[in-house]
Amino acid sequence: MKERRKKTEYLHQTNKRWKWMAGATAAGITATQAGAITINLSNNFISATGGNHLNADLTGDGKADITIKNAFNSVFTQLPTFSGTLSIARVNINGVRARAFYHAYDLNGYAILGLRGGNFYYGGHTNNPTSGIGTATLTGSIPILFKDLHINGGALTKGSLEVTVIGPRPEVRLDSLTYEAHGVPDQGSSLALLAMGAGGILALRRLRGAQSAVLS
Repeated sequence: MKERRKKTEYLHQTNKRWKWMAGATAAGITATQAGAITINLSNNFISATGGNHLNADLTGDGKADITIKNAFNSVFTQLPTFSGTLSIARVNINGVRARAFYHAYDLNGYAILGLRGGNFYYGGHTNNPTSGIGTATLTGSIPILFKDLHINGGALTKGSLEVTVIGPRPEVRLDSLTYEAHGVPDQGSSLALLAMGAGGILALRRLRGAQSAVLS
């Protein structure tokens, strides 16, 4: 019974990881010649109107890779006097503050990411929610440390999480995770690249060749 239970748990974990791989490969996983792996994250965001879809598990192993705190999103009317709707999306990621705010009546707001930030004016005359006068959008990287048994043999790995804050459409979006692959490609990235079909196999071969050249 214990052996059967272990096999069932293993299959459950494997299936769970493959579900994550399907989502990740849909967004795209790239391998650079320097041996860095970039996972393009999909639908990992919090927005004023779209809700909270933040996921701290960036690698798909079922464990949190970052710390997410104080997540909040809302669209409300300023009272007691009506002066337009206020929209906000905010969250702290590994202690770094990300915040977007927009006042529909005054057509202005602000975007903040860490120590960077500024105000903007947005008249809404274009279809581009990142446009505006001032700091309408911010993109930056947050350094992280994480462990995944399928990445670098489970060793503590340094990574960089790219985050975008959009002011006129209050949203904080986790765009991608980049980390350095040590030695041969890890199992997780190999599976993901192989799942992408012929293009993924070629990318995996290129990555192995580049890493062999670096190690030789």
